Amino acid sequence: MKLQTLRPVHVFCIAVGIAGTALVAVLVVLAPPRLEHFTSFTFLALAASVMLGELFPLELPRRSGDGEVTVSTMFSFALVLGVGLLPALVAQLAASVVQDLAARKPRWQIFFNMGQYALSLAAAAALVRLALGHTLLNVPDMQARDLLVVLAAASAFFVVNLLLVTRATTLYEGTPFSRAVRTDLAFGLSVGAVLLCLAPVVVTVLQSTPVLYPLLFVPLIGVYAGGKQSARTAQAEHMATHDSLTELPNRRWFREEVSRALADGGLRNAGVLLVDLNRFKEVNDTLGHHHGDRVLQQLGPRLLSTFRSQDLVARLGGDEFAVFMPEVDAPAVQHLCDQLQAALHTPVEAEGISIELDASVGLAWYPAHGSDVDTLLQRADVAMYRAKATQRHLVAYRPEDDYHSPARLALSSDLRRALADDQLVLHYQPQVDLALGRPVAAEGLVRWAHPERGLLAPNEFIEMAEHTGIVKDLTYRVIALGLNDLRQWRRDGRDLSLSLNVSVRSLLDRAFPAEVERLLGEYGVDGSALTLELTESSLMVDPGVAMRAMHELSEIGVSFAIDDFGTGYSSLSYLTDLPVRELKIDKSFVLAMNLNARNRIIVHSTIDLARHLGLRTVAEGIEDNDTLNGIRDLGCELAQGFHISRPLPVLDLLGWWDGNAGRPEPQIVVPRVTAVRALGPKIRAA
Repeated sequence: MKLQTLRPVHVFCIAVGIAGTALVAVLVVLAPPRLEHFTSFTFLALAASVMLGELFPLELPRRSGDGEVTVSTMFSFALVLGVGLLPALVAQLAASVVQDLAARKPRWQIFFNMGQYALSLAAAAALVRLALGHTLLNVPDMQARDLLVVLAAASAFFVVNLLLVTRATTLYEGTPFSRAVRTDLAFGLSVGAVLLCLAPVVVTVLQSTPVLYPLLFVPLIGVYAGGKQSARTAQAEHMATHDSLTELPNRRWFREEVSRALADGGLRNAGVLLVDLNRFKEVNDTLGHHHGDRVLQQLGPRLLSTFRSQDLVARLGGDEFAVFMPEVDAPAVQHLCDQLQAALHTPVEAEGISIELDASVGLAWYPAHGSDVDTLLQRADVAMYRAKATQRHLVAYRPEDDYHSPARLALSSDLRRALADDQLVLHYQPQVDLALGRPVAAEGLVRWAHPERGLLAPNEFIEMAEHTGIVKDLTYRVIALGLNDLRQWRRDGRDLSLSLNVSVRSLLDRAFPAEVERLLGEYGVDGSALTLELTESSLMVDPGVAMRAMHELSEIGVSFAIDDFGTGYSSLSYLTDLPVRELKIDKSFVLAMNLNARNRIIVHSTIDLARHLGLRTVAEGIEDNDTLNGIRDLGCELAQGFHISRPLPVLDLLGWWDGNAGRPEPQIVVPRVTAVRALGPKIRAA
């Protein structure tokens, strides 16, 4: 990272602003405005319309998601035709500045908008002058030739405006100019150019029958209302399939589209790239996640413009992206990856700093390396990590690099069968209320009773489930098993609450809140008895979606805990924005708090922070009596760890609970473990 100098986009925008300002100054000197230009009914009506059109743009659905069209240009062009260039500039520039200030745009953008409007309107006025010998339309004597001149002038305005705005946008985003021009031209011709061509109609109505002028707004209001509704509908559909930060397709859309393409018998070959930004964590650690998000926002359009129009570019989460390239060969992939690295090397602005990035890219080929999207992504992931290890920009998958691939694929098939055959079980680790001296909750930890390999810990299959997409079904099964046990505890008079870990993939699933609510209803459990644990880093994958899901679940009583608190790298602002109830202090701090003064300070500070925010704290990793007493002295509310109890099968948990519910001081209890039963699950390595 290096301190920002003047970027090309700033130079271009300032130059356009200077050119527009100079043009206005020359016009004022050569043709000083007269008072009657600004007092006529035509000017006042059109100037007010320009202001309204600038403040209330039309919102129209567009493939790129940016569908705003300013109606003000139609009225300012009408001012050029009916009143004069200088009055038109005064009205349009004033409206532009007011709108930009209201939107809090930076000064260089405000200056650019003034310049580009001045140059665009001047181009239109100059063409009218050259063609007709005068600048104003004579409505009563208007001929067919005049109409052709107006259309040409509208084209001049449209072309100059399109080129200036598109160039500024591509310089800011670091995207190719030619592709952006083609995209913007298609949208602009369908809406913006049509509005400009209505300008002579506006002038004619005002000069011949001004009483009819308000009627011109009726269709505009209809288009405005319909456009907002269409934009809202399109936005909802867009959000379901696209990443809210970069506007790229999300993981779900990528998997569905690639699966559909692979099912097409006509596809001969394809490449799947997994792109992971290098050292992006440094950006978040140095500038904070807010500015890291701004960097990702700027990278989205760059990635999209780097690849071919038929390629599918998606954000999988965090700083990880995927690209599906149908009918492509190795030289073309290498060329596209070179373009990608060049796009990433173009500085990205954040907090006054220009940041240059690069990426490690893994490549998997269809059908050589896999015939389904999950296998291709997994093998591209293997290649990507090899690229990181060897510090190369692009690495193709090799079987010898995938040491765990055969076992992982076999285990994946076994896990799918395990879900159908009820092979998952939950072990529970009690949580003790340190003030009451008795257990009040239990954290469920999933285990897999594999018929051949025995009882498997989460670290042997959760990561594989994440990569293959099984984690969604696994999570729902875990929640169902946990709620089934919780229902029985409550029926038997054991007032325990349940904590379950969920993965970020579940939180980003739009159906997740509704499915949790359905399961709570099915098992007759109140949401207030369930706490879902999330890690700090998982919340930062897509904060907007995570926040919506958490708020929906909190409305039905479900609580949230931040697990392994202190080991992530997110901003503390989420503690005030999200419905979090408790912080779980990571055991790495708790285990060393009596040996290391710094760790004790961290634990103490975390407890104080939680207390001031109205949150409760849970200390993990209590492995001896000194740690238990120390954490109690610091004011921690809940504790769990091997000193209190190891994770227990459900029958052993109930025996432990019945034996400790009334004890003033929890003791280490290592009961005889009963045979494993297919009971409840929970996703969490322990």
